[in-house]
Amino acid sequence: MDPIAVLKTIWTYRFWVLPVVVLTLVAGAYVYQFGPRSYEATMSVAIVNPTIPSDRDIERNPKLEKVNKDNPYLRSFDNSLITDVIVTRLNSSSTAKDVEAAGLGPEYAVGQGVNSNGFVIDINGIGSSPEKAGATARFLGKRLQEDLYSAQKVNGADDSYLFTSLVIVEPGKPVEQFSSRLRSLIMVALGGGILLLGTLSVATSVGRSRAERARLRSESMELEEPSNVQRIADATTANESSSKSPANSARSRRQAAAGGGD
Repeated sequence: MDPIAVLKTIWTYRFWVLPVVVLTLVAGAYVYQFGPRSYEATMSVAIVNPTIPSDRDIERNPKLEKVNKDNPYLRSFDNSLITDVIVTRLNSSSTAKDVEAAGLGPEYAVGQGVNSNGFVIDINGIGSSPEKAGATARFLGKRLQEDLYSAQKVNGADDSYLFTSLVIVEPGKPVEQFSSRLRSLIMVALGGGILLLGTLSVATSVGRSRAERARLRSESMELEEPSNVQRIADATTANESSSKSPANSARSRRQAAAGGGD
């Protein structure tokens, strides 16, 4: 499509286009100023290895030898396996339902921290208000502790053989996500563009219809003009014929004689 032709079309139907443009701008300004907003609160939790009793500790306290040591995640060659499990649990649909059931926004993000060697989990709580964003992050932090404990107790391991969590960054002041406003503006712009295309389509159809009616009217007038000329010519010929008839000639002579006698 030729951009010049598009601009010419818009200019030709500018009185149709102008209301759509104004409406789109007003809607965009309203959405940006008063539309729904999104806030994000971030916290970080470290997964800490358990302090396993040494041989000397067991010699000092023989009871330590009898405790249940069966924590399946201690047998893994990858110590960050427990972190992967917790992140998977927090990102599950069941956790999302629990977050929503608590009256919080179901949107959040959980993942391993950058350059953390797999032992730091970043939690991003997202909400429509700063309060909801912070509450979502704290809810997930508490859920992390519960999942961390229950996942390791599957074989009844003693607490001394369990990984523990340590909050290293508390949820601070939630920050507004301007991307949410941007998404709203993009939706308004797309809607305005679709409405503009529809308006141009209707305006073009109306313009063509008017041009077609004008053309038909002009052709009709051109067809009527010869018949009018012919009727005028016929009327003129009839008048001339009537003036040359014998009765009219005799009447004219009598009128002339009467005028001479006077």
